Amino acid sequence: MVNDEPQTRPAGVTRSRLPAPASRLPIAPVRKTDIPAEPISHSPASRKLAPLKAPPPTQTTGQMSDVQNCGRSVKGMEGRRGMRRGGRQSRCRTSASPTISRGDSAESGVSMGTSDSLDGEVQIKPTTRLSPPRKPTSRAYSSIKARIRVRGGRPMMRGFANVGAVFGESKGEPLHPQIIRMARKSGQLNLSNKGLVEVPDKVYHIHEIDSDEAKKMTMTMSMDGSDDDRWWEQTDLTRLYLSSNQLITISPKINNLLSLQVLDLSDNCLTTLPSTLGELTSLQRLNLSHNKLEELPAGLYLLPDMRSLQLDHNNLSNLSDDIGNLSVLEYLDVSHNSLTSFPYGIGYLQRLVKLNASENQIKELPVEIGDCFGLGQLDLNHNQLTSVPNSIGNLRKLEQLYLRHNAIQIIPPLHNCASLKELYLGNNYIKELESDQLVYLKTVSVLDLRDNQLDSLPDEITLLQALERLDITNNNISTLPHHLGLLPHLKSLPLEGNPMRLIRRDIIQRGTVQLLKYLRSRVSASLNTFPGFENTPADSNLLLDNRSIPDKYQMRNTQTMAYNEKAAEIPDQLFENALEAKVRTIDLSKNQLKEVPEKMEMLSQYSSEIMLGMNKLVMLPPWIGKFHRLQFLDLQGNLLSDLPTDLASLLYLREINISSNRFEQLPACLYEMSQLEILCAADNQVKMLYVEGLSKLERLATLDLHNNNIDFVPPLLGNMTQLRSLQLHGNPFRVPRRAILDKGTHEILDYLRTRIIYE
Repeated sequence: MVNDEPQTRPAGVTRSRLPAPASRLPIAPVRKTDIPAEPISHSPASRKLAPLKAPPPTQTTGQMSDVQNCGRSVKGMEGRRGMRRGGRQSRCRTSASPTISRGDSAESGVSMGTSDSLDGEVQIKPTTRLSPPRKPTSRAYSSIKARIRVRGGRPMMRGFANVGAVFGESKGEPLHPQIIRMARKSGQLNLSNKGLVEVPDKVYHIHEIDSDEAKKMTMTMSMDGSDDDRWWEQTDLTRLYLSSNQLITISPKINNLLSLQVLDLSDNCLTTLPSTLGELTSLQRLNLSHNKLEELPAGLYLLPDMRSLQLDHNNLSNLSDDIGNLSVLEYLDVSHNSLTSFPYGIGYLQRLVKLNASENQIKELPVEIGDCFGLGQLDLNHNQLTSVPNSIGNLRKLEQLYLRHNAIQIIPPLHNCASLKELYLGNNYIKELESDQLVYLKTVSVLDLRDNQLDSLPDEITLLQALERLDITNNNISTLPHHLGLLPHLKSLPLEGNPMRLIRRDIIQRGTVQLLKYLRSRVSASLNTFPGFENTPADSNLLLDNRSIPDKYQMRNTQTMAYNEKAAEIPDQLFENALEAKVRTIDLSKNQLKEVPEKMEMLSQYSSEIMLGMNKLVMLPPWIGKFHRLQFLDLQGNLLSDLPTDLASLLYLREINISSNRFEQLPACLYEMSQLEILCAADNQVKMLYVEGLSKLERLATLDLHNNNIDFVPPLLGNMTQLRSLQLHGNPFRVPRRAILDKGTHEILDYLRTRIIYE
């Protein structure tokens, strides 16, 4: 008999895990064929089984722990098969069981864990369930085990993952088949920002089919409906983007991509380029910016179709004279390098439109720079130039010239730069403006002279008639010529950082508009005495009256000629500017015109809207009918009593407003305007309605006749069912009654139709 009573422990002795009595241990059934012939010895503490004949399989650490927890006396049953056979007696549950007494645990055959409880109870130590060994994970997807799960030998995505990590480009692993397939179809391969240290070799052989692809192609050709690999629809690779990586070199195999047109290698760590780059005869755009290049291969200068070349943010110290071989080059960026000069071959780039050589150490420009006849923008900021060659004046198409932060002392000679619009000369050492040079700057709209050493502005500054912004900040200027305020287009005149003594500070602080107004008020001489105004009439007030006239550039942007100054006459210059701008809207309302200006006739070819309201017009000229594109005509608030019959030729007129005039009847020309949709004739003296004429206007939707002298409304007006708005309030007729008028247009027309008497 085994005593189930709990036994006391001597002091200082800790409770240890003891094997259960042998009589209480569960034993798995064993077949006779598995037991050797030798007798089995028994121990009073445990019963040992003889080792099996077959070698046991290798167990994992978790399995060994499970066997030990289930019973230390069963030492020979390491195999999974033995554990399954004795499952009823030796299998342990994964979840922890509630606390039980020592006597109960002995009968169940479960080993106890240690416990510090005072009542003598113990807790079962949780154990893990035995599991079969896991299948090995595919190495090709080991870099993204958190996102990829292998099921049935196939990778299964569990959410979004980094494309570069999936396809393993950063480790030099092969490109994913889907990327290759898309590149073959579109002719474009984008591997930017993938952390590449070297370009995958497959890129250079993008159209070569390996053994795996050939096998797959053979299988798919025998299947119906498979269109993933239509090799006959593939196209050559024309665009390759490898920017924002960690590339150090490019393989000479790049010459395999003969159809390449765009190659982007910017933002890498390239120090050299392969000479085979010159064999890419179809290359048009090459971006090598933000690298560590110190020199360029000779083959790069032999690319016959190169249009755009970006070499900025490198370590280039010079350019070869062979750059002139790039005869069709249109854009060249060599900024942020260490160049000290330009090659003489630059003159052969006659198609060059934009040249950026800022942030270098260039001390002089070659004379051949003047042979770049197509140059429109030249950026030479932040260099060491002290002068510019005279040949730069041959650049007839030059529009923007940047020469900030150099050591220039005089304005460059720009005698033939007829297209120049912006000239930036800030942060130099210019001490004076020579009048001879200002003569050639008549087309300049932006002149930047800030942070120089100017003491004054010459009187010839008004030769710059197109000037819109003049920046003379941080100079030594103490006063301004008064006739500077006469420049018609000047809108911005920064003066900060100058010791102004003759102009009050509060005037300067009011802004450019008030400053120019102050300068104009100080002009006393005739306008034709100032440079640039020789052909202006002697009346000095003429230009002052015209200061609010919008120029042709403003009109061209808004397509509107607007002049609402309560003027009795309109300046001729306004119509000339409008003609050059080809305005579509003429707004001469809110003036005091007694007749329409004759100069307005020259705008008949382009205008579609005319607003002459709120004037004192007594009649309209017949030539208004020449505005064949006219769609809107506003004549309200005048003194008109009739309209010329020539207006009947306005076949596209959709809206006319003749309210607040002196019409006693609707003009006959209105009935011929078949496209008319809105007719407003309120606040006149109309006495009767000519329904037969109105019936011709099949598109008429709005008819406003309120506040007139109509004493009878013809019932036939009710047949004009196309009307959506009919206003008849404020007339002396009795029928229809006001209650019907208040119900709206639909009720008015219905009422009028009920009063029609048919013969």
